[in-house]
Amino acid sequence: MTDAELTSRLHTNLIAFKGLQAERGSLRHLRLAGVDAFALPTYQDTHFQQVLCTRVDALAPALPALQDFYRSLGLPRWRITLTPGQKDARHVLAAHGYRFDFTVPAMGAWLKDLPDAAPGVPVESVEDMTDMVELNVSAYGAEWRDILTVWQRPPRMPVHTVVAREAGRPLSCGLAVDVADTAGVYLVATHPEARGLGFATAVMRGLIAGARARGCTATVLQSTAAGLRVYRHLGYRDLGEWEHWVPPAR
Repeated sequence: MTDAELTSRLHTNLIAFKGLQAERGSLRHLRLAGVDAFALPTYQDTHFQQVLCTRVDALAPALPALQDFYRSLGLPRWRITLTPGQKDARHVLAAHGYRFDFTVPAMGAWLKDLPDAAPGVPVESVEDMTDMVELNVSAYGAEWRDILTVWQRPPRMPVHTVVAREAGRPLSCGLAVDVADTAGVYLVATHPEARGLGFATAVMRGLIAGARARGCTATVLQSTAAGLRVYRHLGYRDLGEWEHWVPPAR
């Protein structure tokens, strides 16, 4: 049960998470041998344009098709994500003019290693995704609304959503996507007025408890800088920084 195994599970889970978004909304998905590319044409921000590579040897042959895919959508820039085990791909990307841009922390845990702790504040599992969408918009900005509203479209997505409330008001949320026996955690958000009060921790404990009840054995996620303290406190392990590389300017 190694960090490399958790990293592999996160990689697979993230592709599945983005695939769900592409099935219902405006996120575009190009599937190549060993490479999956996702694009949101309504935004120029590279955050929404991501390439995930499951086979390093497939990356170089895929680069021309990736360029055609994004530029046909009017997107001049995108990001190719490399996990800590894909260091050899750096040379491939550098040779084609790509440059390193930023990193995102990856985290994971085996559920048997996490304490079975109560949330601390009331949380509930919900099927209506309205609160999840509004909390993420309040936390991260209105530019997220277009991609988030996909979760509200019928039929219901196969995800597991938890919301924490105070006096009936939703203050924090998160959802899990199960791939095999791994629960990937996404869209954890807390209203700006409620940060630092334990609501995100409560949501995470609710998600962890739900994953255990469904028979999952592992949980994985990518963290913001602000979320690292919460996830480490819960028992998640650092799996290394995932590198993001961008193409040369046109």
